[in-house]
Amino acid sequence: MSARQYQQAVNFEQARQQLSDRPLRATSAGRLWEGISLDEYADYYMDGSQFMPPRDHHIVTVSLGRSSEVLQERLGKTFESPSLFGEATMMPAGYETRFRGLLPRHIRIGLMPEQLLQAADACRRIGTASKPRFLSNFRVRDPWLVHLGEMLSLELGRAPHPAQDLLIESLSVALSVHLVRSYSADVHDNAPPSAVLSSAAMRRALAYVEERGMEKISLAELAEAAGVNRFHLVKIFKKEVGISPMKYLERLRIEQAKELVRAAELPLADIAYAVGFSDQSHFTRRFRHHVGCTPAAYARDNGRRYLPVTSN
Repeated sequence: MSARQYQQAVNFEQARQQLSDRPLRATSAGRLWEGISLDEYADYYMDGSQFMPPRDHHIVTVSLGRSSEVLQERLGKTFESPSLFGEATMMPAGYETRFRGLLPRHIRIGLMPEQLLQAADACRRIGTASKPRFLSNFRVRDPWLVHLGEMLSLELGRAPHPAQDLLIESLSVALSVHLVRSYSADVHDNAPPSAVLSSAAMRRALAYVEERGMEKISLAELAEAAGVNRFHLVKIFKKEVGISPMKYLERLRIEQAKELVRAAELPLADIAYAVGFSDQSHFTRRFRHHVGCTPAAYARDNGRRYLPVTSN
């Protein structure tokens, strides 16, 4: 997409405003989800009288209903067919699109092009992909996208939760990799594959975790501190320590929590907050997952009959 097209393209929020008269069932607007937008619409009719302006992001829609006839026009091509449950449509960034007919209930996923570039870069490091060009698809049946659409629809219906940001980030990474491998054309740039392992990046990531590990840290933030993209950072951690960066960070927090529980100087809510959890019940669940018992039971097993109820 040219610089001129980018300047004319609309962003996530502008795209929502242009569809503000459509029956919106749920949206990710207001949630701190980086690089991805989610909107679920009930069925509505498009008269096809005008093109929707180009977006600065790729769009994938997954049908959660059915319609007898939908016309699409994009990139000089016109396609008309029924729309069935689970079928997906893909619209690359930077191009106008026109619809006519009854659009069934669907989830609309907006994904920044940088997400796919990072996914392709991570794949290219092991020689499996080149720079991607996201392809237009009028109608595709993909069980993987069906399941993803249903999971995203469920998450939109749930109340915001600290764990949800990480879950959505993981799903957006998985979606980006899937689109690169299945729906992108390679643009070869003759660049040699980079080395998979970057010791310097690992050292920077570990130093950042040691300094700020008890604060809320996203995968994107940690990758920026390490000087690599998220996909490469995940590969480095899995190669070096056998787990993902966020699992490593959670284990570190639980180990710190165990020390605080043994000290028995803080109430449980304060311990949860001190090690980077904003929700006490979520902290208790994750503590049980790693340690095999609740913080209270762990305190008793280590000679502490109870934890303080309030801070001193």
